[in-house]
Amino acid sequence: MAKKRKKQRKEKVNKYDNLSKPQAEFDFHGRGILTQDHIKEMVDKFMEECRDRGLSKVLFITGKGLHSRNGMPVIKPFVKKYLQSKSFVIRVYEGRFDRGGSGTLEVILDF
Repeated sequence: MAKKRKKQRKEKVNKYDNLSKPQAEFDFHGRGILTQDHIKEMVDKFMEECRDRGLSKVLFITGKGLHSRNGMPVIKPFVKKYLQSKSFVIRVYEGRFDRGGSGTLEVILDF
């Protein structure tokens, strides 16, 4: 008698997922202690590169702030506020769970 083969389940694929993926990312980890001026400079340089490449969605990996003084995030709220002040930034929001969640910011751009 032939053995019955178990049906392998196909992993569900969201055909629109690729459209929502960031086209570039910037990670603040491993850059030492940063001042607000350093953060602004890094964000501006990265945004300039994104503009030159014609990108419309990027990801900032800021971290959750677990190692910050008093365990409160410093970089993420500063970067979010700074980006929201830029005319070419359409939207800034917390990244999806699978992209880092509360330790990230996804940004929609319109240069």
